[in-house]
Amino acid sequence: MASQLPLIHQPPGFCAYAGAECDQDFNGIEALRGLFLYGSEPSVIANTIESATALLRQGREDQVWKTWKDLDIGGRIVFCAICKAMRGSGTVYADVTTLNFNLLFEIGIAIGLGLPVRPIRDSSYSVDKKEFDALGVLDTLGYLDFTNAENLATSVQEINPTETVGNLPKRTYRESPLYVMQGPIDTDGAVRLLSLIKKSRLGFRTYDPAETARLSLHNARKQIGGSFGVFAHLLSPNRDGARAYNALCAFVCGMAVAQQKPVLMLQEEAVEQPIDYRDLVQVYESPKNIDDLIQEPLSMVVEQLQAEPVPQGIPVASPLAELDLGDTAAENEIGGLKRYFVKTGVLNQIIQGHAQLVVGRKGAGKSAMFYGLRERVRRGQQVLILDMRPEGHQFTRLREAVLETLALGQQEYTIAAFWTYLLSAEVAHKILNSPRELRAAERDPDRYLAYNALQEAYFAHELQSGDDFSQRLLRQIDRIAARFKGEGEISARTDLTELVYGGDIKTLNDAVAEYLIHEKDEVWLLIDNLDKSWATRGSTPEDMLILRGLLDASNRLKSQLEDRRVAFRTVVFIRTDIYENLVNRTPDRGKDTIASLDWGDLEVFREIVRRRIIASTQIDGDFDSVWSQIAPPLVGIEDGFSYLLERTLGRPRDLLMFIQAASQVAVDRGHPKISTDDIKQAEVGYSEDMLLNLSYEIDDTWPMFSEAVYVFHGAPEAMGRADVESRLRQAGIRDDDMAKAVELLLWYGFLGVRMNATNETQFSFEVRYNLRRLQHAIEIGQGMFTVHPAFRPALSIPA
Repeated sequence: MASQLPLIHQPPGFCAYAGAECDQDFNGIEALRGLFLYGSEPSVIANTIESATALLRQGREDQVWKTWKDLDIGGRIVFCAICKAMRGSGTVYADVTTLNFNLLFEIGIAIGLGLPVRPIRDSSYSVDKKEFDALGVLDTLGYLDFTNAENLATSVQEINPTETVGNLPKRTYRESPLYVMQGPIDTDGAVRLLSLIKKSRLGFRTYDPAETARLSLHNARKQIGGSFGVFAHLLSPNRDGARAYNALCAFVCGMAVAQQKPVLMLQEEAVEQPIDYRDLVQVYESPKNIDDLIQEPLSMVVEQLQAEPVPQGIPVASPLAELDLGDTAAENEIGGLKRYFVKTGVLNQIIQGHAQLVVGRKGAGKSAMFYGLRERVRRGQQVLILDMRPEGHQFTRLREAVLETLALGQQEYTIAAFWTYLLSAEVAHKILNSPRELRAAERDPDRYLAYNALQEAYFAHELQSGDDFSQRLLRQIDRIAARFKGEGEISARTDLTELVYGGDIKTLNDAVAEYLIHEKDEVWLLIDNLDKSWATRGSTPEDMLILRGLLDASNRLKSQLEDRRVAFRTVVFIRTDIYENLVNRTPDRGKDTIASLDWGDLEVFREIVRRRIIASTQIDGDFDSVWSQIAPPLVGIEDGFSYLLERTLGRPRDLLMFIQAASQVAVDRGHPKISTDDIKQAEVGYSEDMLLNLSYEIDDTWPMFSEAVYVFHGAPEAMGRADVESRLRQAGIRDDDMAKAVELLLWYGFLGVRMNATNETQFSFEVRYNLRRLQHAIEIGQGMFTVHPAFRPALSIPA
């Protein structure tokens, strides 16, 4: 009977491939010692694997070895035959010599089923290395290298055939049940997908490569295992970065299928799909087609959510087994932040209205502060909170279609007018789409008159929409660009006003102000993400115009409202380098009040980690008692926590990444707590991730310096300027660009300066990004360059 069979040998109750219960016959699944999966091409690799399989069969009648070509397909779906064969295998050996989407999907299936998986590769066949480095998710599995059939067969016999990746404690994300793969490019289709998900009111988490360059296997298993559905937006293969990203989607969706999750794979443009999952892919030609394609998968997610019982608490073997430090991207931890957000002096400064700009480098916690502030601002009927997360790339069309055709003074006026219009429209949208505001207006005749006037003014501009902010912003930019198209020389300010507003803005502004003046005591405008795609230490004059226009427009709105006794608070979250550029381009410096997110206090880091440990485990107490239950107090002769912290760039995100990596190694090894050896092992993978994240960050904004970090492989611990410049020339950097390249590496914290007199090393984040302090020591011969410890293992640099 089926109930007497192991679960893995029973047809799953739900299969995304079938869209319902699995329809395959699982009787007679053959027990295999090993199953080899590989592509038909390149044929030299396929032939080697088939020859190795033949060698393994010789004289071993007690062991059954098969390749996928040995399976009895017999008119059945190829994937279904492979899925059944995997379920009877002692180990799945999958060739990753080349980047093959079918194989990544199958590896995802095997890991999702909990099977032992060993990636194999011909180490002499150098193809797709860049894409595999970008993928990263397989690194912790460990590769089995081979160059011929004989050493492959020998290596396979020597390894442990039952070694799996270990079990994770089950955590279900009921508040955000959907996991969405967000691509490296925000196409119209990707924006629409997220907009529709937001409209569904289903909470969701995302993998965003702009925030985390590589998805770790541990995090992928945790996210998918706790989700009720997985959606992936596949990019056109003609787009930059599409190949590695689409390969990752294949792997993730394979895991989701194995774990019986509803899966949606959306593909922009009709392209030939891998045979294993082509029936899962939904193709769209226009973003509007997504509306229909998403309905059924969303319904399935809701059904799964309703069918899943609320967990009542699962006994665990150790605190480490249940440890969950949360996601390193604040966007995925909005609910968790309510439990373990650390309230600092900076937050108090903002709440008290003493900061218009919150400044910090990438990964410093600006988004966490954004969500933390949103939760802690005084709530009530008389307070309006408007939170906006535009992205710099959304203004590209405005720059290209409008700003580049105008003189500087006209650009400044146009941007200020645009922001004035957008802020008024968004305040109106917030009020008109709030059920609470509507109910209050219906109870009060005077308030209803103001509400109705606001509605009429808003609709007069054809602004009514159920879309999310990203789509509303893009639509407004498109409308303005369309008005400017074909215009001749623009000389009068009145012409600009008409082109930007497309109608009577005064009526809308007056209606917004009138409603707020009578119905609100306080208005908060919170803006994050504006500089997401702007170049590091190289933002354009147009970027600064966009930021300055926002600040000036919000200041005018503030003045207009505060004259009528309505407190108006604007808080814009930006990167440190963007603020530096803004100051350098602003004649009247110092008029913007700022709060800096600098994490120089060890005790604050300890409290961040302590709260996250307590939130996910059953332990409590001060930091030392909590930390000692999951990690060693010392690593060698160093304090264990300080050892981890000193290998970060002084950012909470890095620290959490490192602890998560060490926790993952310990869990996979079956350890009740993290050991020193676990930390040392995790440091290698963590260093690789840090290096890749940095190289991607540089490549996104300074592509001419994209190879700069890799030429330091094998560098000495301390280097003079001549050595650094010689290495940078190997990366193709010209002498004219040398000073800029060195400055960038210093600013990012990749390079620091060791002072000769004290032997102490300083990095940019430790001197508040005052690079002159570091450069001066080099110039007068009192310092040497050194690579930050976070990157040394990946670059084989002595510790």
